[in-house]
Amino acid sequence: MGLLSGGCTITKGTPPISNIGLDKKPAPGRKSNIEVYSVWGGTVGEGMVKLAQRFEEAQPDIGVRVVYAPAGMGGGAVQQKLFTAIAGDNPPDVGQLVPSQAPQWVELGIMTDLTDRYRDAGLTKDDFFPPIWESITYQDKIWQVQWDADPNFPFFWNKNLFEESGLDPEKPPTTIEEVDEYSQKILRKSGANVTKIGMIPWDSYGYSNSLFTWGFGFGAEFFDKEREEVTPDHEYSIKALEWIVKYAKSVGGADRVTVTPPGLQLHPFSTGNIGMSPLVAPNYRDIKANVKELDIGATLLPFQAPGAKGPGAGAWIGGWGMFIPATARHKDEAWEFMRWAGATDEGTKAQWDTIGFPPGYNKAAVLNEIRDDPIMAPYYDVLTTATNIRPPVPVADFYFTQLDEQISNAVLGLSTPLEAMRTVKKNVMDEWDRFRKEVEV
Repeated sequence: MGLLSGGCTITKGTPPISNIGLDKKPAPGRKSNIEVYSVWGGTVGEGMVKLAQRFEEAQPDIGVRVVYAPAGMGGGAVQQKLFTAIAGDNPPDVGQLVPSQAPQWVELGIMTDLTDRYRDAGLTKDDFFPPIWESITYQDKIWQVQWDADPNFPFFWNKNLFEESGLDPEKPPTTIEEVDEYSQKILRKSGANVTKIGMIPWDSYGYSNSLFTWGFGFGAEFFDKEREEVTPDHEYSIKALEWIVKYAKSVGGADRVTVTPPGLQLHPFSTGNIGMSPLVAPNYRDIKANVKELDIGATLLPFQAPGAKGPGAGAWIGGWGMFIPATARHKDEAWEFMRWAGATDEGTKAQWDTIGFPPGYNKAAVLNEIRDDPIMAPYYDVLTTATNIRPPVPVADFYFTQLDEQISNAVLGLSTPLEAMRTVKKNVMDEWDRFRKEVEV
């Protein structure tokens, strides 16, 4: 997953190789120029350059310099070039962040308050999907423009394998009980090794993302905002992790799953040996393009009552935002670029055409195009119905890393789910206390 694990970033497809670079000089003859940092390589990085060009074509006054400033592993948590520039009082005018990072960066004093700019532009919470508004606000102020809203996840099933296993290929599971029931019929082994499996619930794009997805699907909450306390040990979080661990044990252990051949380039669901799986859009698109014999259905994520109320309860919105560093020199011009890219019809259409991420701006006309795209339609359904985000706490990256470590321990049988989540809570709250003291100093 690497960089994309921060929001399970999705794109509408893989464009052909081009000679567009990852950096860009500003168009000549402009009244002012802004500098935008881009953390992406490949086609997404090229798309950011093209988006900057489209902004320059849309107005005559502001030029855009794009600087490739790659982030380290961990979903964009480590942006060395960005922090070095900020520390050296030479920041870009626009930086990128995973929305859940904002509380920490606000506390560190490196983000510009955008509340008045939103108000002056006539933008309110009604202009954004509810999870997006929750992501961009902290302490009743607005700090970023979330131009990329990732719908995590639709739920896909393999109709071929369903039929082969004696299941109705047109009837996906809607509850966790049905997932278990279907999985028993799909499971096949060669000796102790699993050759066909219903699903792999501990591997929905990393351990922490797996627990967020299935935890929300059980009705879990991972953060108590009023008490300023992380809650990985919430009743339904524990039940979700117990289910994940039980599922792994039911097939003989996570290390017994041998459903993919060596060197597989596509998502494991492409093998035809997995019955059900959440998928991000690039994986789904690649499978549809390269494994045409696979008949795939799409629906909302199964849920578990009584904590969750219906299918799709486990869905959550990730993505990326843009922010203005507190010491940026061209804040007005930076805001114009961000607002255009993330909260106008023209800009969101340009972003979809060049980069290909769904917008968080719910008034965007391009959403109709996304809804009617045969690949993106399941993601549109999630985008317009999801209510969850990953916990926006000042130690979010540390929290997610702790979840990764401790969920792994539980799945491997090194600790119980309750022990694992209590360890996460203690470690994260200790780190939060340490961070509070650091900020005070």
